[in-house]
Amino acid sequence: MRKIIFIILALISTAAMAQSDKRAKIEFEKTTIDLGKFGQENPIQKCYFIFKNTGDANLYIHQIITSCSCTSNKYPKHAIVPGASDTIFVTYNGEKKSPRKFRSGITIHSNATVEMTKVYIKGEMLPAKVVETPIIEVEE
Repeated sequence: MRKIIFIILALISTAAMAQSDKRAKIEFEKTTIDLGKFGQENPIQKCYFIFKNTGDANLYIHQIITSCSCTSNKYPKHAIVPGASDTIFVTYNGEKKSPRKFRSGITIHSNATVEMTKVYIKGEMLPAKVVETPIIEVEE
């Protein structure tokens, strides 16, 4: 009888351990998005990262931290089931910034096997175009 109870308990604990080994895994279609060149008169640029949970447990994004205050994001707060895809939306705001090339890192904290994943946006904000005013001669 003790052997049977021991075997049953061993099977239950093995099943519980096997179930706890399930982990989420996050994979991105692209890890860098190039916003290209854009003018200072149009400083706000938007893009998105598509990712998939390729693991065997629900994926939860806990937090996203950007390397620059000029970058903001919106991410799903719900569980992403295994096999499902979702999107992280990113906005670059170059207002009050000097024209320049940039590369901004976006760190995703989740319950995936790799708990921190980094993606990037890059681009170049060009100076605003100078509009030349034609000179009009006035006769006296």
